[in-house]
Amino acid sequence: MPWTKNDYPSSMKNLEEPVKEKAIEIGNELLDEGEYDEDRIIPIAISRAKEWYKKRGEKVADDVTHHLKPKDDQWVIEPVNAHEVIAFETKAEAMEKVKELSKDNRVKIMIHDSEGKFQKIY
Repeated sequence: MPWTKNDYPSSMKNLEEPVKEKAIEIGNELLDEGEYDEDRIIPIAISRAKEWYKKRGEKVADDVTHHLKPKDDQWVIEPVNAHEVIAFETKAEAMEKVKELSKDNRVKIMIHDSEGKFQKIY
């Protein structure tokens, strides 16, 4: 079940409001990915939200800077304004790189599904 501003884990109740909102957002993304149990998602979301809060004064990408999409028999991360790509055999491998690239919020990556349709922004 997705978390909201009114319904979230009790361990988030004492976080500052912007950190709590970001932790809820991150937690929902992790829930959607389905890679972790909810008990594991909570500390990850809180930790990432606190890190985001520390860096919030730094430059953050406003527009999509890259796309993760299928190309031939691979998954590629392709910059919007360049032709260089990073290729992977599986989407899971590519998502690990997406997480690494977007960790500092200086890139915003549009994720596509296997048919090339928009899935989400990361």
